[in-house]
Amino acid sequence: MRVFSQQNKEIWNRFLIANDSSFLQSYEWGEFQEKLGRKIWRMAVDNDGETLMQALVVKKTLALGKSYLYIPFGPCFKNGLTDEKKEQALEVLVVELKKIAKVKKAIYCYIEPFKPPFKPLGSLKLPQKRIQPQQTLVIDLTPAEEQIFRSLKSKTTRYNIRFGQKAGLEFENLDIIGNKEIEIFYGLAQKSAQRDGFANYDKDYFSKLFSISGKELTIKLFFAKHQGSYIVANIFVFFGKTAVHLFGGFDHEFRSLMAPYFMHWNQMIFAKNKMNCEVYDFWGIDEKKWPGVTHFKRSFGGKEIEYPKGCDVVFDTKWYKLFALARKILKK
Repeated sequence: MRVFSQQNKEIWNRFLIANDSSFLQSYEWGEFQEKLGRKIWRMAVDNDGETLMQALVVKKTLALGKSYLYIPFGPCFKNGLTDEKKEQALEVLVVELKKIAKVKKAIYCYIEPFKPPFKPLGSLKLPQKRIQPQQTLVIDLTPAEEQIFRSLKSKTTRYNIRFGQKAGLEFENLDIIGNKEIEIFYGLAQKSAQRDGFANYDKDYFSKLFSISGKELTIKLFFAKHQGSYIVANIFVFFGKTAVHLFGGFDHEFRSLMAPYFMHWNQMIFAKNKMNCEVYDFWGIDEKKWPGVTHFKRSFGGKEIEYPKGCDVVFDTKWYKLFALARKILKK
C-alpha cells in the first residue's frame, strides 16, 4: 500500500460519491478550507492501483504556535473493504500524518468518522472534543411526494406546513447569490444566534462558502418571504444524493406564520425534484444542547443516525496532555 496526493477533482469526488461519503470530504470543501487560510492535504491510499481510502486533512491552529490535524467525517473507505484492509490503510495514512505533524508542529490528528464500522488503531486516544454533530435526522426522499407528506411524524407538522401555504408565504430559490442576499441571510442568522445564545460566523465566512459551489458540490440559499419581508433563510449543501441543511436564520417575530415548517417541506421537494436527492439531512440533533431545535426536527419523523465516535492520533504526548489539562481547567 502507498499514500499519494490526489489532486484530480473529478476522480476525488467520484470516489467519495460512489462510496457514500460526506460533503466535508469533498474537493470543494478542501478549497473552502484553503479560502479560510487553512492548509489542507488530499491523501489517498491505494493497493496495486486500486484506491482503498481517501482523506481530506485540515490543519487547525492551537495556542503557543502549535496545531492539530483534523479529518472531518472521514476518512472515506471503499465500500466492501474488510476491517483488516481498513486498518492496514489507516496505518499507512498515520505514517504519513506523522511526517506532516513533525513539520507543521501538530500535536495530534482528530479523526471524526462518518460511517460505521470504524475500528481505530489500538494506540489511539478518545477525542478531547466533538466538532461535527454526533447525531442527525434524515428523511428518505425516494417515495412519491404525497407519501413523504403523509409519512411526516406529527399531524401538527402537516397542519403547520399547510398553514404557512395559506398564510401566503413565498418560497425562493436563488441561483445567483450576491452581497445583498448574503446580507439578508446574515441578518436573519444573527437574530437566531442572539436569541438562542450561540456564536455565529462572520459575513466573510459565508461569502467564501458560496464561492465554492460547483458541479459536484452545490451551495443553495433559500428564503421564505411574507408580504415582501424576508423572514427565513437557509443554506443547503448538495453533494451526491444528499441535501444537507447547514445553516439557517429566522425572524422570531413572524413565528405565528409557521415559516420553518413551510421552508423544510419546500426544501425537501426542491431537493427531490430539482436536485435528484434521495436523502434530506437536518444536520444535527441533541436533546441536551438544542432541545427546542431537536424537538422541532423530530416532528418531521425520519430516521435518526448516530455517527461513530472519533479518536485522536497523538504525535506529541507531552503537549497533548498539557492542552487536555488546559481544556479541563477552562471548562471549570
